Formats: sequence, structure tokens, C-alpha cells
Amino acid sequence: MKSAIGVNLVPTLLLISQHSPESCWLFNEEAKKVHLNLVNKLEELLKKYGIRLLGCWFALSEHTMYEVYDVPNFEAFQKMSMEPEIAAWSSFNTMEIKLVSPLEDVMRILKQSQ
Repeated sequence: MKSAIGVNLVPTLLLISQHSPESCWLFNEEAKKVHLNLVNKLEELLKKYGIRLLGCWFALSEHTMYEVYDVPNFEAFQKMSMEPEIAAWSSFNTMEIKLVSPLEDVMRILKQSQ
């Protein structure tokens, strides 16, 4: 959905999560189990809350993951994050959530401000 000036009204969130080397799911059996459980349930959770995962990237040597989501609203993302599978996964990670905008929207806003 777009605004009158064509700016995307669906919030896009960047989730940056990081874990310690000791809790890395490649080496820590408990973290691996929790991670695989979330992977197996994620599509169902996304559908339940109307959220789209646009992309996911790992910086393995930094133990950092970057995920981009389109969410219908912040409440849906918050409710999804309280699901048991995500709460368990979160116990191994620190997270930062940022509201981001596509370059096209930023350029449109910039042109409208002239």
C-alpha cells in the first residue's frame, strides 16, 4: 500500500541479531536444536501474522544475521516475537530492530521536499 506521494505504507523492518561464539548454533547443540525448531516453524508463524521475510543474510565469522521483513504493523511483529519458538531463539541472541525505507521511497520524499 502506498501513500498519496507514493511512499510505502507497509513498515519494513531490519532485524540485526548477534550471538556469542559460545552460543553459535554451528557448535552449541542446544542452540542448534532451538534454531532448527524455529526454522521448521517460521513459515507458519509468518503466515499467521501476515509478515513477509524479504531476505536473510549471515555474516558467519561475526556471528551476525540480518533479516528484512515487511510487516502489516508493529504489533504483528511484536506478537510474533513472543511465540515460544522465537522467544527460545531470542535467548541465544541480542537483537536490534530498525525501521527502514527502500531507496525509491527516500528519493520520492526528497523530491517532494524541493
